[in-house]
Amino acid sequence: MSTVLKRLSLVGVAALLAVTVVGCGSEPAKAGSAAIVGGQTIDLETVQDRTVTVLKKEPAAQQMQDQGKLDQVSRLVLADEITHRIADHAAQREGITVDETEVYDAVQEKGGPEEASKQSEQDATTIHRRQRDVLVMGELARRNLTTLEVVIDFFQVRDPKEAKEKAAEVTADPSKMARFIQEAPRTASGQQASATGQRVRVTENPSLVHTMLWGVEPGTVVAFPADEQQASWMVALVKERNKVSASPGEEDLGERIDPRLLAAFGLRIAQYLAADLDIEVNPRYGVWDPTDATVVGSAGERAGFVGVPAARKKS
Repeated sequence: MSTVLKRLSLVGVAALLAVTVVGCGSEPAKAGSAAIVGGQTIDLETVQDRTVTVLKKEPAAQQMQDQGKLDQVSRLVLADEITHRIADHAAQREGITVDETEVYDAVQEKGGPEEASKQSEQDATTIHRRQRDVLVMGELARRNLTTLEVVIDFFQVRDPKEAKEKAAEVTADPSKMARFIQEAPRTASGQQASATGQRVRVTENPSLVHTMLWGVEPGTVVAFPADEQQASWMVALVKERNKVSASPGEEDLGERIDPRLLAAFGLRIAQYLAADLDIEVNPRYGVWDPTDATVVGSAGERAGFVGVPAARKKS
């Protein structure tokens, strides 16, 4: 997703490339790649060139360079390249085509390519592609918003470290889920913060619209913040993914929901449809974080947890 850059840094091309080359000794299987998505290479040169363009067009860049955060820009650019391939793969699987007039009009409504790409990792040459991806994800969301149901076993804990560790344990040994559910703390109202066979729909649980519950295949274990304040974390084993009938009054919900929430949900649907794509990031940039759909410096910086038990991998 497009992430607003609050502070950027303007540096010379030679200096940027020197930073980019450092640490490139260990790369994915194909030389010269920033990442490989489903066997398709994202070239180092593409990411480097886009990073230079972003740095040149943003006015407040010196501060980021001074703070040693230049690599964050290239990670945002790479994440955009990866997300585009996820959206493109999902569109092909679902037979979605986008009206180019809609793409053009949406960009023009924001002031044209240069204005629309300000304060982001986009530029005048990529903003139309990004808008096309947004429209694809919007259509994916509308197709699933009122008819998708997942069945989960889950429990909640307060500590993110505990949530990730227990999620990893369940991934290694799914039988541990039952014990963790029994041991889950109670809510402030005294209710058990856990359940088995819980049926979840976005229309009934809008606070979960952006979560990985919708972006993974059955058999996957996920952990993520259960609320915006991150006061509690949910660990869930997704057991089923079902198509259900929309409830009365929900037929036009896709047209009434906040477009940003619609795009967030659509991204999760795209991730589910692209679950068969292996994503391998050059260690120079870090690792892919599916929870935030971005690239982070190390596995420990991921915003959540996504794991597939070994038994399911073999099936």
